[in-house]
Amino acid sequence: MTQIKTDGSKAPSYISIDSVEREKVETQEREHTSPKAPCSAHGPSQSPLLDRELQKPEAKEIISALSSALNDLSDEGKCTKCTVENISTLLTSHAREIRAAKQNGEWPKEDRKALKAEVKGLFKGVKKDVKALWKGRR
Repeated sequence: MTQIKTDGSKAPSYISIDSVEREKVETQEREHTSPKAPCSAHGPSQSPLLDRELQKPEAKEIISALSSALNDLSDEGKCTKCTVENISTLLTSHAREIRAAKQNGEWPKEDRKALKAEVKGLFKGVKKDVKALWKGRR
């Protein structure tokens, strides 16, 4: 058996990763995973960026407000015109906030492109169904 001489000093560190690099890697890993559980019919989410955006408090707030406004449309005691104006105001203000975030550089270009591709992919089927409905094929 061979004897190894040790002088009591610490073993050298082989890899040094600074915190900035570690955060970048963790961020990249999170970008490719959805905060939602996998769907039983479709499997893992095909739109992880969109899922993450929709889980933010601001998005939940606007979704809740839109849901409430849409419920007001069917309420006999609410004015339809006022409800539609409220929905329009909510949507346009949210669109302004998104545009401002894009222009201020709060969203990296790669994220914007990926999010756009996810949304296009999701609505491709909807567009096809609506087109077929209007053309009388269904």
